[in-house]
Amino acid sequence: MKKFYLLLFCLLTGSLLFAQQRTVNGTIKDDAGNAIPGVNVLVKGTQSGTISDIDGKYSITVADNQNTLVFSYVGYLTEELDISGRTTVDVVMLADLQTLEEIVVIGYGTQKKINLTGSVEAIEGSELARQPVFQTSQALAGLAPGLVATQSSGQPGSDGATIRIRGIGTLGNASKNNPLILVDGIPDNINGVDPNDIESISVLKDASAAAIYGSRAANGVILITTKRGKSEKMKLNYSNYFGVQKVTQNLKFLDGLGYIENLNKANPGTYDQAFIDNYIATRGSDASPDTDWVEEVFTEDGFQQYHRLAISGGTQKARVSASLSYMDQEGNITNYDFKRYNGRINTDLTVSDKFDINFDLNFRRSITQAPSAGLNEITRQAYRIPPLFTAVNSDGSYGPGWNGQNPVAGAEVGGLSVSQFNYFRGVLKANYRPMDNLTISVTYAPQYNDNAGKSFRAQYDWQDLSQSGTFPNQNSLSQSNSRSFQDNFNAIANYSRDFEEHNVSATFGYEFLKNTSSSFSASRRNFVLQEFQQLSSGDADTQLNSGGESLNGLQSIFGRVNYSFKNKYLVEANIRRDASSRFAAENRVSVFPSFSVGWRIAEESFLSTSSIISDLKLRASWGELGNQQIAGDFPYVSSFNVGTSNPIIGGIPITGGAQSVLANRAIQWESTETKNIGLDAALFDSRLSLTAEYYVRTTNDILLQANTVPPSIGLSPPVQNVGSVENKGWDLALGWQDKKGDISYGVNFNISNYQNTVTDLGELDELPPGGTITRVGESIGSIFGYQAIGLFQSQDEIDNAPVQQFGAVQPGDVRYADQLTVDTNGDGIPDEADGIINGDDRVIIGNSLSRLNYGLDLFADYKGFDLSISLLGVGKRDIILQGDVAYAFFNAGKIQEWQTDSWTPENTDASYPRLTPGSSHNNWRTSTQWLFDASYLRVRNITLGYTLPNALLSRFSISDLRIYVSGQNLITFDDLPDGIDPTVPNFTSGGFYPITSTYIIGLNVSF
Repeated sequence: MKKFYLLLFCLLTGSLLFAQQRTVNGTIKDDAGNAIPGVNVLVKGTQSGTISDIDGKYSITVADNQNTLVFSYVGYLTEELDISGRTTVDVVMLADLQTLEEIVVIGYGTQKKINLTGSVEAIEGSELARQPVFQTSQALAGLAPGLVATQSSGQPGSDGATIRIRGIGTLGNASKNNPLILVDGIPDNINGVDPNDIESISVLKDASAAAIYGSRAANGVILITTKRGKSEKMKLNYSNYFGVQKVTQNLKFLDGLGYIENLNKANPGTYDQAFIDNYIATRGSDASPDTDWVEEVFTEDGFQQYHRLAISGGTQKARVSASLSYMDQEGNITNYDFKRYNGRINTDLTVSDKFDINFDLNFRRSITQAPSAGLNEITRQAYRIPPLFTAVNSDGSYGPGWNGQNPVAGAEVGGLSVSQFNYFRGVLKANYRPMDNLTISVTYAPQYNDNAGKSFRAQYDWQDLSQSGTFPNQNSLSQSNSRSFQDNFNAIANYSRDFEEHNVSATFGYEFLKNTSSSFSASRRNFVLQEFQQLSSGDADTQLNSGGESLNGLQSIFGRVNYSFKNKYLVEANIRRDASSRFAAENRVSVFPSFSVGWRIAEESFLSTSSIISDLKLRASWGELGNQQIAGDFPYVSSFNVGTSNPIIGGIPITGGAQSVLANRAIQWESTETKNIGLDAALFDSRLSLTAEYYVRTTNDILLQANTVPPSIGLSPPVQNVGSVENKGWDLALGWQDKKGDISYGVNFNISNYQNTVTDLGELDELPPGGTITRVGESIGSIFGYQAIGLFQSQDEIDNAPVQQFGAVQPGDVRYADQLTVDTNGDGIPDEADGIINGDDRVIIGNSLSRLNYGLDLFADYKGFDLSISLLGVGKRDIILQGDVAYAFFNAGKIQEWQTDSWTPENTDASYPRLTPGSSHNNWRTSTQWLFDASYLRVRNITLGYTLPNALLSRFSISDLRIYVSGQNLITFDDLPDGIDPTVPNFTSGGFYPITSTYIIGLNVSF
């Protein structure tokens, strides 16, 4: 009986549940009426769901109390529909332009971001606009994983960042590691582009993305696309900002009395008590100066201003985007200044349905001014001259400084160095579409550069209480001019077509680049009247001149094929054939292929119903790139330089010549192989994005002037294909964007790391070392020095320690490790120390390459207010400080605050060795004593803005008005001595311009 009742209960319950369910069906289409297959249909709040079929139809069973269906599909806006009491629900889904139509600029074309198979980072112009900077390279810092932009100077006009993509991968001149920069497809200087003219930036990081640029892309490619006009009402925009810049950190020295007291510790008896008492009584007078040289030199607020006027718009037939801008950046030291004028006109003309023309003009002029004395005689002397020397006397005359060399006078009246750079570029591009899906484009873009420099080194008078003089001994004028012209021509055909579930696109092209340049320089000394700064006014007997010309060219053909099946399986192949004039005929041509695949896993049926995963793609690539950056244009030819070796015969100088460098006809292309695997994901309706990549980059046949020629030859070594370098690393980017009510907000975080290893140097194990060494098995340019193992605490320690052959050693001096340098058993491996500390005891002690780089961007908008915060940092980097930056009382210099924690018999746990004046000492060797951790976290930028309501602006015919305040380089957290910025150059001695912070207020208004 119980079983009967139980069965009856189950039947009744099942009937009741069945009665409470219904089936909902319908068709899903886009706004053009096309069916959308594969759409996820979920009952909200459950895991119950289905997907639409090939005709966009769906059917799903729901309970009567379930009244909401959620429709989602990659590239479309998610729809939530109320289905209360309904059994048929048709849906029209709207494309999400931020995902489906997000177009990324790639080599010689564009591609949807979701279909990319190479490693490409896309940066929108709006991200750059959050940081109002003069140099576009600065704005890239911290924005993309694997892209490192390091600013190491605050000097106006020279404060651009050094850009590296996935580290350094080759040996030789630093420029060999520069990425290729293209502005609208044409090579250009990234810092010559006004950041507000930029629409987007694409960073091509792996070989598959960059291989279509062949020999120029070994270090990655940065593609800058400038703004173009749209078919809309003409808009006028004016933007500006005003502000000041201040030095973020500067070296902090003791005042005059502190200098005297500590120098007496270093060298007892230098100043007796009578001198000290008199100094205290008369301090600040001409007789007893107490000069803060840093404060005397860094006297300016560094006023900045920027103005830009732009117009854009047009019709279907003609569109234009034009801008003019002016920027002025004054330095924190007198007579440092940078001005730049930019003009850009981008014009698009539609002649017919099949033919259109793009015509662009870009011009700029920059004027850079600096004292002709240079940083070594200004900032370095400010960091060196003791406070007991006078900068400016009480009567306004200049003091003697250091033996007449006064950095204050040098900056103010010591003459100016002025450089004027002019640039002009035209782009004419014709696009013809002879049939559907085929576009043929032909582009010609000539570029012209002119750089004129003039530097007059003026003399100035100085005096103190007992003597007077003039510095320098002679005045002088040097002038130079360099010009270059580049021909850029390419012809490209693009074809794309869909075949049901298949899509094929192809790009084929030809490109020709020709560079010509010429330069000359001349100088004279002894100008009787310094006001007449013309070469003809100098002493003719002192005149010098030189000049030269260069020519090189590159001719290429290239192609790319893309294939996708069901928009899920993606394949791309690239190939480029380059012929360079820098190699002999038999080695002139090289071919650079690449191949990549992608799998859009989110399109598979087993993920199609996922309410979490919006998109998921796995990709892998392989490719080869080249590098032709070598010294000289024809290194394979034995060149005879006329006018460089002029003998004197019979007392008469004769024009002669000589070969100075050995030629090497066998040199060939340097090649770089890159393997890359990546994962792209979008989760939670694309609010969360993730990109993770791992790569191996190997450079072979590196072009280098290895010192393998005996000195008896009398010639410099030739360029050779010597060595290999390997980089292994990973990139990771995370992003979150969402909107809650009136608040829109987002967070972007990226981090990358790599390991650099020299794997081969031909017949050598290492290149000749200095403060750095390049050795097989280690990183390029590893810091090479002694391992400091503390400070000697007593004479007994000194007597029982290995002999340090760097002069007399006392307690408080640096103690170095005696490395294993003796091979006692003949196996080729040193296994015993020799009891002597000398050059053989140097080892690799650090790595100056920036590794573990990261960036964090936070941004939010609320009812017209916008806030952005940008942070960046470096987790791994070592630097060596030396000279006036590191050594107290070095070469009669002074002492910084952090150096006062020096060793004395009463302070044996000191961080700094005993104080020792002089120009050479045991302590002042490249060693871990002067090795510092240069990792840091910097608040790169904070910007707060407010956009006025349209209801208010419309009364004044204003469409948009935003005001904002912004700060750049605001706070830095690091472990370096107080006053030293972590981005100072490695091995610096003080001849640098410190990093600056900027504080501005700006306006952006559109009509």
